[in-house]
Amino acid sequence: MKTQYKALKPIGPWVNGQIVGDLPQEKIKQLLEDGVIEAIKPELKAEAKLKTKEVPANG
Repeated sequence: MKTQYKALKPIGPWVNGQIVGDLPQEKIKQLLEDGVIEAIKPELKAEAKLKTKEVPANG
């Protein structure tokens, strides 16, 4: 999964808080250095594992 970036200030069509996309890598690097965008850290989702119980078919 690609790194996603969030706008900290309005840039182009994006407003503060929106996910920024479709920018060249050079522009992303510049905006990161200028503090205009930040990388979004992926949230680790704890997957709920269903516990299955084995039940005899014939009683």
